[in-house]
Amino acid sequence: MRETDISRKCAGTLLGVALLVGISVWTAWRVYPSASQFRPLPSAAPAPGNVPRPAAPPVERRPVTSGQPLAFQPVRSDSLPLTGAGEALERRAFQLEMENVRLRSRLEDMLNWILDNVRGTFPLPEAQMANLRVSPVDEDMAVSADLAELLRLNDRELERLDTAFIGTRSVLQDLELENIFVQEPAENQVVLNIPPYAEEGQLVREELYRELKTTLGTARFDRFLQVAETGLAEKFEHFGEVERTLLFEAFHNDDSGDSQLFVRDQRVVPSPDDPLRQDITASERIVTELPKEYYPYWNWLPEYVTRFSRSN
Repeated sequence: MRETDISRKCAGTLLGVALLVGISVWTAWRVYPSASQFRPLPSAAPAPGNVPRPAAPPVERRPVTSGQPLAFQPVRSDSLPLTGAGEALERRAFQLEMENVRLRSRLEDMLNWILDNVRGTFPLPEAQMANLRVSPVDEDMAVSADLAELLRLNDRELERLDTAFIGTRSVLQDLELENIFVQEPAENQVVLNIPPYAEEGQLVREELYRELKTTLGTARFDRFLQVAETGLAEKFEHFGEVERTLLFEAFHNDDSGDSQLFVRDQRVVPSPDDPLRQDITASERIVTELPKEYYPYWNWLPEYVTRFSRSN
């Protein structure tokens, strides 16, 4: 039974293949014509009067070099006569090109300014600038590096501000020393009392501010007051509004066996917000060498204090 099924399958397969081959042959016969249809026609004999002429000798073709002009020259667009509309377009194109050049130049200038003035900086919001505090001067009463960088001071401006700050400090010291008086309440103890001189100090402040505004201009002067006015008042003893008391006492340290100097520096500062209030600040320290900041009061200090100076 199984052999019969296999035989039937084989016979069906052979029949299908034969049918496929037959269809392919019939299609090829219908589509492609026989070779007899493509036989060449016999060449016609030449007419008695048409005797062929001998062929002309071949013409030597020379390559055209770049120096030889072509027989045909294309017509250039710029050689054509321009109409009124064309001339207007040409003028407009030229104007646009010139404006483009100017804009590129301005853009380059702006980029260069940004690189010179903004590189490496992080601008603070205006609201935060009120919280920024910068010391205006260094220990030598010259312009501090932070202030010079913030206001972008040039060499000429630095020189003018250095002169103004140093000169102002010198005038204020002269006013201090005019009214100073000395007390010696105990042995090896001296007290220097420096009363306030608010009126004279206010005149000195106004003169300094005029010089700063002239040098910096209004915008930078306002910025200076915003970030450095508090520090300026502290460095210049609040321009005479402070009552200052200096106490020096020399003593012998029993533990170390060394001579030492006790220094107390007290300031009474009126409050800018409340006229009935005064703020008292004081610093105390024990040293073996007289601090440099007290050298201006040398002529009022006794020998048991000045012997702690660096030169002795």
